[in-house]
Amino acid sequence: MVPPQTPDRDLLSQIEAEISALPSLLAKLACLAQLRDPNTGVYSYPTVTDRSRTQEAHRVLERLHTQSFRRWLKLNLAGQKADLDLYLSGLPCSRPTVVRTWIQIESYRCFVPASASPPERELFVSDMETLLRLEGATEYRDSSQLRRAKGRTVDRDVLTLEEVANWLQVSPRTLRQWAEAGEVPACRIGKLWRFRRKDIEEWLRGQAESKNSRRFRH
Repeated sequence: MVPPQTPDRDLLSQIEAEISALPSLLAKLACLAQLRDPNTGVYSYPTVTDRSRTQEAHRVLERLHTQSFRRWLKLNLAGQKADLDLYLSGLPCSRPTVVRTWIQIESYRCFVPASASPPERELFVSDMETLLRLEGATEYRDSSQLRRAKGRTVDRDVLTLEEVANWLQVSPRTLRQWAEAGEVPACRIGKLWRFRRKDIEEWLRGQAESKNSRRFRH
């Protein structure tokens, strides 16, 4: 009787080393999410085909996914921003394209491992939304949209509802609801809402600091 074949530890160690060598935690999360079957949740690696090895490879990759995810959650906002910068710098497409796409389809949600608890999932999504809003704010501030709207020069310090909605990457309706509820600094002039750029920038920083102060540790 032939004894059952044990997993090739050298091969599994090599796989773990290759993933650990990726430059950022988000790069690790993206890689591991791609190695996970979206229908079964089973992880696989192209060079591992033997059944006994695939089961062990699944356990190794699943463990790496959970570890990388929780390490990212433990970063403060500055650390997460630095990790996002490093991840985006290694992509073949432009930074603004990635940011706009992530905002539109929330593709970063697939980075969450199945082992994550509901609070961990919520925190990850909330942190990513904060980072992407900050990215959108930077892109907007650096663009000519701040000085130009529909062919006319605008006051650099006072923005319309549509301009701020575009800046924050939210719908005008959502921003109007925030303004009416007092959740975002705004001034109503008749039927029109106006926003001071300085107030919005301070509000964004406050939102980021508030999320950072509520961060929990494992």
